[in-house]
Amino acid sequence: MFYPCANIFLKIKVKKSYIIILQRYKLILDTQSQFAPCDAKVHFLRPEVILFSPLLRKLVNESNGVFLSVQNLKSLSGDIRPELLKHSKQYRSILRACVENLQEILPKEPLSEEKIVLENFLTIFYQVECVWHLTEILYVDIVPGDVILPQVLDWISFHFPSRELLAAKVLSQKTVGADLENSNYWEIVMGCAFHGKLNLVSRLLALHSKADHSAFITADDIIRTMPVYNVYGGYSVNEFLMQWKHWQMDLCSNLETNCFVIDSNLETLMKLLAGDESVLWEYSMYTEAWYELLAAKLFYSAPCCKQPELSRYANSVAERWQANRHLDRVILALMENDLYQVIKEIQYMSDNGWFAAHLMDLLYKCGKLNILSKDKSNVTAQLHESVILEYGSTLMGHRSLWQCGASYLVHCPIQGLARLEILLQSLPTGTEARINKIIDIARDNNMPHVVTSICKIQGMKSIKQGRLGNALTWALKAHDGNFTTYIADEFLKHYAEHGELECRDLLENLGSCMLASDRLTFLGKYCEFHQMYGIGEFREAASLLVSLLVSNLTPKYFWSILLTDAIPLLEAEDVIFSSNDCYELLRCAEAHGDDAKFQDKISIFRLGVARNLARALSLEGCLVEH
Repeated sequence: MFYPCANIFLKIKVKKSYIIILQRYKLILDTQSQFAPCDAKVHFLRPEVILFSPLLRKLVNESNGVFLSVQNLKSLSGDIRPELLKHSKQYRSILRACVENLQEILPKEPLSEEKIVLENFLTIFYQVECVWHLTEILYVDIVPGDVILPQVLDWISFHFPSRELLAAKVLSQKTVGADLENSNYWEIVMGCAFHGKLNLVSRLLALHSKADHSAFITADDIIRTMPVYNVYGGYSVNEFLMQWKHWQMDLCSNLETNCFVIDSNLETLMKLLAGDESVLWEYSMYTEAWYELLAAKLFYSAPCCKQPELSRYANSVAERWQANRHLDRVILALMENDLYQVIKEIQYMSDNGWFAAHLMDLLYKCGKLNILSKDKSNVTAQLHESVILEYGSTLMGHRSLWQCGASYLVHCPIQGLARLEILLQSLPTGTEARINKIIDIARDNNMPHVVTSICKIQGMKSIKQGRLGNALTWALKAHDGNFTTYIADEFLKHYAEHGELECRDLLENLGSCMLASDRLTFLGKYCEFHQMYGIGEFREAASLLVSLLVSNLTPKYFWSILLTDAIPLLEAEDVIFSSNDCYELLRCAEAHGDDAKFQDKISIFRLGVARNLARALSLEGCLVEH
């Protein structure tokens, strides 16, 4: 069960050192320049992002999944509020899991700077969950009749459970005379009454040493019969108010007749139930926040309070309490329906924008935001996008969370893709798997020039490392014909120099990819020629060689190699080249046989063509006669 210690979180005294740690900056020393030898004097400062802590990694990743689910929400009825409420609860569940994890780790951490950091994480995300819960009640949940008090009481009890826990401890002992054994007995009773836990109050009074006295019996009967509004109780608001006023009149009548004078604490309790505001402030020392008093005031004075009326009551209590903490201001702004101020305040919660981005997105989808600029133009959409844009950009700065960041930027229709385009190109590359992820995101968001740029950079790196096959793979991913031509040339030049084709497996399985450029087509076909020659399919190899010679795809430096490759086929026992093939070979030799590397083979080549031509003409003549 999740029970945050609100007295630790809400009354924590943040020391100066805490603030320094929360707002501390990482100092990165510049290394000495090799071009201008001197002492390093340039330093880089950057704010620390707490979301990059491994302890908060789960929070970031899981909330990203909920955010993406919210973006895809569609409803057949047109009202997506019920679905948004489910997603809001998922966000809160993630927050609670984060807080519970921090609570579990904190006691095990020795007293150090890390422990202080953990305490601050705990304070930040407890407050985030507290504000989110109230926002959900006031703006996301759909309450018939708009009576919000029952949910507000649940919110108070959830975040300030200490009195109920103490009450449970007293009740578990089942000892009559609990007021004599527990010095804080009445403090517990009043605390439960402040939270509207009348069933606990009644059970605690039953353990009082004077529980058999008529005053206590009357008080118990009054407490048990107090009408409590339930939206599903079958009564209208007016009917309930009539019952409640009759009950209150009976209680006031008993107070006027001094029915409870036997015990001053009991009388004070009954005055609280009668709506006596002076009792609220008399016992305010037992409360931890002004909104506990507000909940009690509403419960005993305005049980059917609706959201529009909440602001008036909240202001009166907060002003007298002198509530001026940051959390107080956020909660008061929520109750005043000033969502612009809420968004403004929560951006100072030191959570690096997680809260503002997700809460504002939820409110925006609910249609609750209506923010106007000074000239009265609606800037809600722009503000919504700017908050998500900032959060996504922050995540893009992390080596592991950048994909989460990209998913936020994609959902910013005005500036998101432009920002993503810039940030994708600035990401450190690292492994090929990481680079492929960057390329996939760029391709999914129609950024071909980003894909081309990254692939060309990786291709050039591979060329410098002598990995031509890898370079060709990057060139094909880039869909860049010129770059593919350049790499295919590198393959051919390497073969011309060393007489060996690199990456034969890759070249033999290019398939339709060889059409990416003419030079790659030539390279692929030449590799196919070698493959046929190697398995003894000489006729097919000769036909392919001739087609390469007449295709006009052959680079200038490669003519001599093709002509040289024809010599063994010309000297074969069987006639492989037809007479027409021989004429093409002679024509190519005349046009391109002036290469210095071919001069020592030209006579052998001509002799081989002449012999092959003679045999081919003789064979073809015989075939015609038959």
